[in-house]
Amino acid sequence: MATSGNHDRFMPDWIVGGVIRLSLVPGLWFWGRANAGEWPDVVPEAIQTAARWAIPVISADQIALFAVWGAQLAALLLTIGFLTRLVGLALVLASATFAWWVAPYAWTSIVVFGALSFYLMVRGGGALSVDGAIAATLR
Repeated sequence: MATSGNHDRFMPDWIVGGVIRLSLVPGLWFWGRANAGEWPDVVPEAIQTAARWAIPVISADQIALFAVWGAQLAALLLTIGFLTRLVGLALVLASATFAWWVAPYAWTSIVVFGALSFYLMVRGGGALSVDGAIAATLR
């Protein structure tokens, strides 16, 4: 009969969480840097693109600011592993928004990004993260 800790023999959770966390960082960071202007502005092309997304209720300026600076903040938080579950939730919501309003035809990429984000939301960033260190301290 298998024990609950047998799954860690093959691939420890700290490795999986760390790899997933760090695999999302470059895409988020470089996309954010490519569309960022001087704080707190974004490049005009990002606002024009956000206007085409037609997300209801929120203006294109606000969407562009939130997306660009949110991506960079998410990359920073994932790098150090702080608030990983919250960032995972935000990225799951971003994936759903992207799939619904922005690019539904890119569903294959959205599913992969959403699945990685869902893992981080549910399992966290692993033991090699600030969150993991805090959890270990509180035990």
